[in-house]
Amino acid sequence: MDDNIIFGRIPVKNALTAGKRRPIRVFLNAAHPEQEILDLARKRNVPVKMVSFEELSRLSNHLNNQGAVCSLPDFEYADLDETLKDIKDHTESTLVMLDGIEDPVNFGSIIRSSTAFGIDGIIIGKNRQVPVTGTVSKIATGGEELLPIIQVTNLTRTLDTLKKAGYWVVASAGEGKDTYDQINYSGKIVLIIGSEGFGVSDLVRKNSDFVASIPLDGPVKALNASIACAVFLSEINSYRRKKNSKK
Repeated sequence: MDDNIIFGRIPVKNALTAGKRRPIRVFLNAAHPEQEILDLARKRNVPVKMVSFEELSRLSNHLNNQGAVCSLPDFEYADLDETLKDIKDHTESTLVMLDGIEDPVNFGSIIRSSTAFGIDGIIIGKNRQVPVTGTVSKIATGGEELLPIIQVTNLTRTLDTLKKAGYWVVASAGEGKDTYDQINYSGKIVLIIGSEGFGVSDLVRKNSDFVASIPLDGPVKALNASIACAVFLSEINSYRRKKNSKK
């Protein structure tokens, strides 16, 4: 499957409404076309092709396309300096940094959680990291069109830049000495999520202000990367809501 093919009703709708990438063409089931997507495509002057269910299945690599597929131009990653400039007035800001997430399902799930909790952007490395693909977009329900995703060469140097911009760095690790729900999440926070196999790399961890764990009382002693990320983002959101409600 082409990495620039996305599929599913919500991902296609987001691609047509977010405006970051103008779809090249939308493909709909000729027998039962999705009217809302058809109207959105016409509104943005995106060509629509009515095709058979078999053709939709072929385009989506025989995955569940829900009767909607679209082709997009190459994904363009955001620029770190430009993103920091755009959010410099955010007194409370959250960025997620991924250190070696190679599973597209985990990456897509992290994007989806990040858009749900309203974070300001996701930072990924160029090495040992799955890029934005059609599968990632499907899992993210098109969330990659809704927030900046920044690709950098060196995560450690990027942390230096973020610290100079006023960010505190929290790394997620099962053996972390800090506890995820006992951290002050006021101000600007970078949350680092490492790979399931290796966790956060040593150099990145050494450059973190907090290394925090999620206590697990059950027989399973580890969460996958996307679930750990969602737990942290929920806590950050909850901490700030409670703090702001007391003002």
